[in-house]
Amino acid sequence: MQQTWRSLRALRSSPPEPVRRNKRKRDVFSASLEQSEQYFKAAEEVGYETRPVLAFYGLSQIGRAIAAATHTDRLNDPEDWQLSGHGIRVPGISQAATRGNIGTLTIRDQGKGSFTQLARFLESPSLPTPVQLAELWDSIPEMRGRTLCGGDHYPALEISEGSDRTRDDWGDRGSPSVLVLSGAPKQLTSLGDFLKHYPTVWPLEGLQESSFLASPRGGLEGQIYLNPLRRYATGGFASLHGTQYRGHSMAFPALTGNLLPMHPLLAWWAALYALSMLARYEPATWATAVNVDTSKQAVPIEHLLDEALDAVPALALEVMSEYSLSDHDRGQARSEIEKKYNRKEYRTFSEIGRSVMAEFRHKVPSPKNSERQNPE
Repeated sequence: MQQTWRSLRALRSSPPEPVRRNKRKRDVFSASLEQSEQYFKAAEEVGYETRPVLAFYGLSQIGRAIAAATHTDRLNDPEDWQLSGHGIRVPGISQAATRGNIGTLTIRDQGKGSFTQLARFLESPSLPTPVQLAELWDSIPEMRGRTLCGGDHYPALEISEGSDRTRDDWGDRGSPSVLVLSGAPKQLTSLGDFLKHYPTVWPLEGLQESSFLASPRGGLEGQIYLNPLRRYATGGFASLHGTQYRGHSMAFPALTGNLLPMHPLLAWWAALYALSMLARYEPATWATAVNVDTSKQAVPIEHLLDEALDAVPALALEVMSEYSLSDHDRGQARSEIEKKYNRKEYRTFSEIGRSVMAEFRHKVPSPKNSERQNPE
């Protein structure tokens, strides 16, 4: 965390290009980062009873710095970068609090304000439909295996490459390389129905087979193995289809009401906002929720509030590096990634076989044509 804040502090004397050109932006950028750092450091020093309030305001201030650093390509007008209002709410917080399960709190956007502005700057869906906190909670990578309540869970899945551990019939050469999605729940009623919640990686064109292992090496999470017809160069699938998150390539679920995944920084924003509202306006309910002697939700809550102090500043640093660039520069960088991996892509033997047969059929004349050309 210290290194992250050093990097953020260094931006104040060498800010991103959109900030450098505008004195007003530069003043807001610098002051917001300073306040954010102080909020997060203060949050580290207090107990969980008040930490969500300080952590959320730390995120809110760093959001203002992100907005100032956003390239003008994504602004509706020259003053659009100035955030105003939370832009998000927790309807019926008192009624939800009386039920005693904070996972049932619902969060939605207000159609305007800081949250929806940032969603537009980050080219992300917002929360036009009420979403339960438990669903948002699952989508935060650090919270895998630390759910708030029962029911279906759609966590962020880490994308990698490896071997299918469910098969042992591949002979001496071992199992072929497959795509691995790690972090799935140990119980899945239907693999296909589960994967439908991950639109960036599913459906997978040319899929030969898929399989699921509830717990490789006896861990807390399951692994999904995808064996596509197309073979990607090493790291190709993760780079082309995954979302970079703190050095890992992830597949995020699409939340209720959205067709695509929400940016992970916004998931943190919504979760911390909900907890801060509960701590401020329903303090008795919040005190019960974080009581480790009586509440099963207390330890997962502590874990999220601990992880937020590292994850949010690190994500903010990544976001400012990417979204301060122009659309042209970002598109060019994406094009270079696609060229790199498409150039190194290789084909399976079955693909090569079909291609050879297609060329052979194209070159060899049909029997009828042969008879017309040579009556003898």
